[in-house]
Amino acid sequence: MSLKNKSEPYFTHFIPTTLNVDFLKISKPFIWFSTFVVILSIIGIFTKGLNYGLDFAGGAEVEIRAPQSWSIDKVREILAQGDINDASVVQIGKLEEAQFLIKMKSSEALNEISKKVEKVLQSGGEADQILILRSDVVGSLAGEQLRLAAFISLFYAALGIFIYIALRFDFRFAPGIVRALLLDIVVVLGAWVLMQKEFNLNTIAALLTVAGYSCNDTVVIYDRIRDIAKHHPDWSLYQVVNRSININLGRTIITVVCTLFVVVSLWLLGGPVLSDFALAMMLGFGVSVYSTIFVANPMILFMEKRKEKQLKQSHHKE
Repeated sequence: MSLKNKSEPYFTHFIPTTLNVDFLKISKPFIWFSTFVVILSIIGIFTKGLNYGLDFAGGAEVEIRAPQSWSIDKVREILAQGDINDASVVQIGKLEEAQFLIKMKSSEALNEISKKVEKVLQSGGEADQILILRSDVVGSLAGEQLRLAAFISLFYAALGIFIYIALRFDFRFAPGIVRALLLDIVVVLGAWVLMQKEFNLNTIAALLTVAGYSCNDTVVIYDRIRDIAKHHPDWSLYQVVNRSININLGRTIITVVCTLFVVVSLWLLGGPVLSDFALAMMLGFGVSVYSTIFVANPMILFMEKRKEKQLKQSHHKE
């Protein structure tokens, strides 16, 4: 098949740049729907609450050396048989060394936790090869401080993106991208509340990744808006924004699909340690497409109308 325009990226033949869907016209119900979902998510966060993991709620860590024939699944199975059901098991070091890090929520004394874990593991056989290498307790106060630091990091990330957009583009552009970021993050948190997934440092890392991804996707469209406005000064802002979304739709969809190939692979094959991390990114990346098209860009028009209204009011007072 011959290409009509060799300078066009290949993805434009998946979704042609000649597409002319009036996204701004149909964005209003999507904005209300996203607002409804955000409100529900916030209500869930403050009523049902997040299921904080060891990093944020406090608990115990026990590092062990097991027989070389033991796998991570066998360690989990033996712990479950010994009524230690909330434990998180991670294999560390080299595979042949069979070292595992066990994390669990517990208010027991350090010595009691170590003895309990050792006793349960020894019940699985080869007791003479079970060795406790290290045990530690994360206090509730330390967990609370870490939790506060995690949420502050999310706030500073959003603030930094807001300042960057305001300086690089225009103040009218900044509120839209921040609102889109809040939607992406709050929806993932709402899903975590609904599924009662463990909220830990991995989740924070996933949320920060989603924030960066969403920002990148929106900035590409903002660049296109600025470029079209420069070359078509006779166009209204409505036409410019709508055209920019249509031109970049192919890029947006193909980028998120290619990214999801990697994230879904992590979710399916990464094991329990990476599955929740990958799931958070899957949700966030999916929502980011929605928020970029139906939240961030319509917000530019809202800010423009608000600016015009303020100018009219100031002229009227004069």
